[in-house]
Amino acid sequence: MMATQKVRVVFPKNVYAFLALVKRVIEKHRTEGGNSPLSILLEKWEAIEAKQERCVHVQQRAEALRREVEQLMEEKRQLMDELMKFMRAARDILLGIHSESPRNLGEWGFEVNNAVSKAAKKDANLPTETS
Repeated sequence: MMATQKVRVVFPKNVYAFLALVKRVIEKHRTEGGNSPLSILLEKWEAIEAKQERCVHVQQRAEALRREVEQLMEEKRQLMDELMKFMRAARDILLGIHSESPRNLGEWGFEVNNAVSKAAKKDANLPTETS
């Protein structure tokens, strides 16, 4: 008696490879015509093909948007760095002018605290997304 070998069919993890597999199955089904063993599937093959094509389009658009978001985030980071340099210079000038009464920086919109801990100074770099 022969042992039954367990077979595992693996779907590609890569989106494009998976969609290529879907397309290949559709094409093979069309080539086989009425003899296709997949004819028992009650799916409308045109609808499946349209979904596959739409999914390719959506994936491409999502990747384009991801690249655009990455570019925008890099641009924002550079702008924030430049703005932070400007604001530090403005703060330093105003602190020099108002060294006797640093609370006057509040008139310029700055938040002025009397005692600043080392931890607070360390975290006071760039504003975060939630600020």
